[in-house]
Amino acid sequence: MSPLQYWQLDVFAQQPLSGNGLAVFPDARSLPDATLLALTQELRQFESIFLFPSATLDTYSARIFTPEEELPFAGHPVLGAAALLHHLHQRGEEELWTLQLAAKDVKVATRKRGAGFHAEMNQGTADFGNVLDDETRRGFAEAFSLSAADLADYPAVVVSTGLPYLLLPVKGEALGRVRQRTDVSAELAKLHAAFVFVLDVDNREGRTWDGAGIIEDVATGSAAGPVAAYLVELGKARHGEPFHLSQGRFVGRPSRLDVLVGHDDEVRVGGDVQLLARAELLHRLA
Repeated sequence: MSPLQYWQLDVFAQQPLSGNGLAVFPDARSLPDATLLALTQELRQFESIFLFPSATLDTYSARIFTPEEELPFAGHPVLGAAALLHHLHQRGEEELWTLQLAAKDVKVATRKRGAGFHAEMNQGTADFGNVLDDETRRGFAEAFSLSAADLADYPAVVVSTGLPYLLLPVKGEALGRVRQRTDVSAELAKLHAAFVFVLDVDNREGRTWDGAGIIEDVATGSAAGPVAAYLVELGKARHGEPFHLSQGRFVGRPSRLDVLVGHDDEVRVGGDVQLLARAELLHRLA
C-alpha cells in the first residue's frame, strides 16, 4: 500500500509560519474513524481535515477534528483543503471546489497567488439566535476576566453560518486583557452556541478559545462569517463591500480574514494559504 501522505499548511497567512496551522489528509479512505481524532491529537494542530474523494474531481466529503472532538463545520480547514486540492491537481489559475461537511456543502473558490493560494468560501446566510440580557452578558464577561465596564455598547448575540458563536462585544482596550478563567460550555449549550468570540467591534478584531479556555485559536473562519454578518447588521460595514477582520495578534500569529456580505446576505470568507510541508505515515493504522 502506498504511504498515506498529509500536508502542513498555514491559513489566513500572507507568508509561511503565520496564520493558522492545519494538517490536511487529501485521501483518508484507508483510515478508520477512531484514528482521525487520534491523528489530530498526535499532530497537535488546532484542527485537521480528512478528505474523501468522490466520483467527480472537484467534490470531496470532509471530516474536521480538533484535539477534543469532531466539528460539523470549520473555516480554515475548508479553505486550506481547497487550496491543497488546487495544488495537487495543478489545474487552471482559478478553480471551484465543493466540500461536503456534516453541517452542509460548502463551495470554495481558489486562485493562485504568488507562491501560495487565495481561497474563499460561501458560508451562506447567517442565522441570528439568542440575544443576551444584561445579567447573562455580565456573567460571560466575568468568565473572561472582565467586568461590566469592559463591555461595549452593542448587543451580545448568537450568530451562526454553520457553527454558532456567541459574539461578546468589548471595548478595544479590554481585548488584550481577556483571559478565559472558567469553562462556559454548559452556559453556551443553554444558548445553543458552541463557542464565545470576544469582539472589538470598532477595530474589527477578536479572540476565541476552546470551551474550557485552554487553547486560544489563531484565526477562526467559522466565526468570521457570523462576525461579518453582525457588523453589517449593526451598520458597521456595508453589503457588497469587502473588508477584513484581524485575529491572532495576542498569540504571536497575526492573521487577516477577508470577508464580504453580499447584497443577497450570503457571507463569503477568504484568506491566503501557504503550503508549508508534506509528510507521510510510516505505519498502517487500523
